[in-house]
Amino acid sequence: MTEQPPDSSESPESSESPDSPEGSDSSDSSKPTDGPAEDRDAAGGEAGGGGEDATTDEAESWRAALAEAGELTPAVVEAILAAHGDRGSRAIEAVGEGRVKGYEDFTVVVGHSDEYVVEDGACTCKDATYNLDPEDPTALCWHALAADIARAVGAIEDQDMYYSEVRDFI
Repeated sequence: MTEQPPDSSESPESSESPDSPEGSDSSDSSKPTDGPAEDRDAAGGEAGGGGEDATTDEAESWRAALAEAGELTPAVVEAILAAHGDRGSRAIEAVGEGRVKGYEDFTVVVGHSDEYVVEDGACTCKDATYNLDPEDPTALCWHALAADIARAVGAIEDQDMYYSEVRDFI
């Protein structure tokens, strides 16, 4: 009758699952949902073989490759995208566009509609607050990923001031 997507699909999570760690980053609302509900529920949320949250091995792998290369080589970009999907893509874009700023007190990533403070891998954005597991060090929003990548390649634009003072004027 109807074909079901294979088990090794890129994103096993259904975009209908609001409590999955991937949350609103899943943009494939056209994915067929006529398969058994228990198959979709079993795959959702835990990133059991895919998803956008990197495994510890995937995160360590791209970080080691980036540290060794010292730049965003095609292989490093591919590893980041494999580990983090759309979040990785947005992070790489932000680094390439020079939107990672290093203030005296914080690192700030300039988004399309706001600026986000990243400190010790934590971010002030809604994705980090509501969609990511705070206990999982590999579950990072694109702002935190951008800060890590920019730091590794020396692409943080240094600001000789405190962000806490500048933010009042923005």
